[in-house]
Parts: sequence; structure tokens; C-alpha cells
Amino acid sequence: MKNAANTVPVTILTGFLGSGKTTVLNRLLKLPSLADTAVIVNEFGSVGLDHLLIEQAIEDAVLLKNGCICCTVRGDIADTLDLLWQRREQGLLPPFKRIAIETTGLADPGPVAHALLAEPEARYACRLDGIVTTVDALNGPTQIDRQPEARRQVAMADRVLLTKTDLVSDVEAARVTAMIGALNAAAAVRRAVNGNVAAEDVFDLSPGAGADVARVAQWLQALDENPHHGHRHFPFRHGDEIASITLRCDGPLGWERLCAWLQSVLSLRGDRVLRLKGLVHLVGHDQPVVLQGVHHVLHPPVFYAKPLQGGTRIVLITRGLSAAGLRESFAVCASPAARTSSARIGG
Repeated sequence: MKNAANTVPVTILTGFLGSGKTTVLNRLLKLPSLADTAVIVNEFGSVGLDHLLIEQAIEDAVLLKNGCICCTVRGDIADTLDLLWQRREQGLLPPFKRIAIETTGLADPGPVAHALLAEPEARYACRLDGIVTTVDALNGPTQIDRQPEARRQVAMADRVLLTKTDLVSDVEAARVTAMIGALNAAAAVRRAVNGNVAAEDVFDLSPGAGADVARVAQWLQALDENPHHGHRHFPFRHGDEIASITLRCDGPLGWERLCAWLQSVLSLRGDRVLRLKGLVHLVGHDQPVVLQGVHHVLHPPVFYAKPLQGGTRIVLITRGLSAAGLRESFAVCASPAARTSSARIGG
């Protein structure tokens, strides 16, 4: 938590096998507004780049005619990110404003999110902007019910793209939407027929330091859209006991006490914390802090540039954790006696 967040946002595009990740990525790469995007994929052949003429090949990275940069995963994500930064520093690749990483259909997005936290000697440094999950409306109910990877991909998402809705009835689409909401009440669902999505459905999902008020409002709305105040359950036949838990505090929190609580939860129960998101008001600071966490890892906090009204909201997507226990421990952290620290973040 002592590291400063970099300004290059990274979007992780995930989803179960055959759910339409490649189709979505293909459509996005055609948008002129995304010309300054670097895309990391698992296999070049699966992306279908025939419509985008390759201009120049540079080892594992290629520059496309429309300005996008594409490369394959070489070893692990960290190596690939380092390659992109190295080529950019050498002037072999143009600057890029954002990165999209497409995972394999059976992947847990957690390790990918972990890779964004560079070691001190690494060239690259970036921040998690969001996790976007594609769900197949036709096969999604069976996959979510039977495949733990599919459930976790949905549970960790900031945004869910419901694909192939043209192949199912409205009743069937509503059923899979309800299953998604039961796993992750905070993730907005967008329909994507034949991969037709807008750039804002995938990118710029979390508020960076310079985000406009509209984006922050949308992000906060996602945190507030839980009618059960943070605990939902769907009777999956092969369920993981995945639940969404919302924690709130009207007053500002002490940073040191909050850090101790976060580190305790993530270090002891991080394997059961699929995702953590929050907007936190701190003692001694007018600007709120945006928090993002995946499993054991808390990404560097980002100060939002403007004061915001409203209290602290933290959402945890958990697997088999006691909601009552989390609320009790957070209540101790948020008690008036604990709101005395105004320590400098990173100090």
C-alpha cells in the first residue's frame, strides 16, 4: 500500500469458454477511440485479426494498422507487461493509454489482477480499472450452476456482458440475469449481441484521480444497488456460498485503523475474498479514497480529486465468509474511538 498508483488503467476481460470474449474484443478493436490501446491475449489466432492489417511485428508484439498494439502472453502476464513497457521506452511501440487483458475461459481473474502490482525493479506500473465478464445467455445458467470458475468470474466482475440474448427468450434472459445478480449485485449487466458493445461498457469503469463526476456517480451507484444491503444468495445446485456484503460508515475513518482491518481480513481470509471495492472518507482528508482488492492483494489506493458527499461504502464479494463477522469487525474499526488517526497514506 506504499506504492503510488500508475495512471495506465488495465481492464481484465474474462468469461467462460464460448461466452464471447473474443467477439467483444474484436468489435472493440475496430473503434477509432481505442486506437491507443494495448491488448494482451492468450493466443493470436483466437482473436481474429484478419480485418486489422498487421503493420509491423516486433518480437511478440505487433502494431496494427488502426493503432492498437497486440501481443501474446509470454510465460506470464508480468513478463508481457514488462515487454510492452520495454518496447515503448525503446521507441519501438507508440505510447498507449490503456491495456486490455483477455484471459482464458477457465481462468480465475485473481492472478491476472495480482500481476498488475509490479515489483520495485519492474519497468511497468499500472492500475486495475475493472474486471469485465462475458456470460453466455444460452449456456450461462448451466455453466454458472456447475462450474466454479464461471461463478467466480461473475462474482469478481465490475461489469457483466450478457451475450447471445438473441438466441433465448426474454424469460430465459431474465433468469440468467437473476443468477448474475445473486452472485454479484454490484455489477451492472449490459446485453451484447454479436459483440456489439460501447467502449464505455468495458473501459473507464473505476474512478481514477481525474475522473469526472458522472463516472464517479455511476461507480457509486453500482456500490449502492444492493436491495438487501449486501447479502444475497441463489440456490445453485453446486453453489460456492458466494455472497455480496456491503459495509457502511457515515463518519470518516482513521487510515491506520482501516489499514489494520483490511490487512487482517485479506491476509487471513483473502482466499475467500474474491473482490473488494470501496470509496472511503478518511480523517484529515477532504478527498475520498478509491480502494480495489482481489483475494489477498489490495491495490494502491487512489485519491479522487474532488470532495464527495456521503459516507464510506465498501463492498466485499466473498465465498463462505460470515457476513455478521465482517460487520462486527468493521464496526470496531469504524467506531468513534478508532477515528483519531490522520496519518499520511503511504507513510
